[in-house]
Amino acid sequence: MNTAEKPVSAVCFKTSRFGDISVAGEKIISFVQGVPGFEKLRRFILIDHDADGVFRWLQAVDDPAVAFLMTDPNQFRPEYAVPLRKADAEGLGVKDPQSLITLVMVCVSQDTRELSLNLKGPVVFNADNMKAIQCVLDKEDYPSNFSIKM
Repeated sequence: MNTAEKPVSAVCFKTSRFGDISVAGEKIISFVQGVPGFEKLRRFILIDHDADGVFRWLQAVDDPAVAFLMTDPNQFRPEYAVPLRKADAEGLGVKDPQSLITLVMVCVSQDTRELSLNLKGPVVFNADNMKAIQCVLDKEDYPSNFSIKM
């Protein structure tokens, strides 16, 4: 082993959807503030839903039942952009804006099985330091139930 390499510590936990998971500690995403409605949950991981990578699960590390289906909003609305407030950028420790990744939550209608995106509440991740925040946007052209076709 190269002496410059640090040993990777794994975090193991159970989930209700994916069973037992073991993930390298540096792959855990830390929310600067909790997700609204889930403020006590700060540690999450991203899990690919399928090989295409269109959808991902944001799985809570500390609650096996909490996972949110996510996607890149630009795949469905190319002009989508998050006007990140200065305080949010500071909280995320942004040094390079290119390291920011934006995902939005996907809602599945129980009745019709139609999909919609919550464009009002994007989650912005800093890939450089694995910090994240969920923003709340006050833009009328970004609805909380933007219908998409698959």
